[in-house]
Amino acid sequence: MEINIEVILEGLKEDKSQRTKDNLDQLNNILKEYTDSGQRDFSITKIGRISLAKGGLAYEALRATRNKHYRTLIEAWAQKFNTNTKKPIVPYARSKKVPKDNQLLERIPDPALRVLFGQIIAERNRYLKEVNLLKQHANITIDKRPVRQFNDPIEPSIEVLPSLLGLLSESEKRALFYAISDECMEKNDWVTTQAGQVKHIEYNSEIFPRGFATGLRKILKELDN
Repeated sequence: MEINIEVILEGLKEDKSQRTKDNLDQLNNILKEYTDSGQRDFSITKIGRISLAKGGLAYEALRATRNKHYRTLIEAWAQKFNTNTKKPIVPYARSKKVPKDNQLLERIPDPALRVLFGQIIAERNRYLKEVNLLKQHANITIDKRPVRQFNDPIEPSIEVLPSLLGLLSESEKRALFYAISDECMEKNDWVTTQAGQVKHIEYNSEIFPRGFATGLRKILKELDN
């Protein structure tokens, strides 16, 4: 039996306020336009984002317990295309376990960005090995004897740190800026935390560990100075 969206819509509008009827009509038009474009992700998160962008109801309104009529309409459209309102499963989202480094890299579609993140991960692993090596030799004896026995003043030594200027090309810098941009976060359903994590909104899984976003912002700020 074919699902008739118009009949379902009219049934949902019965005994509702004019404002709710208008919202249902608007949501129905958004869903029709959405499906006409070939999209089949009917998750509340996705539809809420699309609806808000078109001036309609946001995710919070669609998700509210009292607004089941909106979710019923979305479910009807999903059933019409033989699917449901769950987030479509993608190959890398088989579990909520934290993915390995190579799995993280596979999620990045841009080759240049993937190479840069590969270098960042390699540098992180190298530093972790060095830290672990230092932990193994944590018992350090400090020699407090004076370094010089003469009264001749010595000019303090100055360590000159290498500049980051010129380290990356403009396209590489743009790729890194994009990696923590709002556009990248929204496109991949990611979000950054105060601790610098990058997490998936739907599955609450960690994409990049703590300190990633904050550390990358510091590097990019240094490159801009």
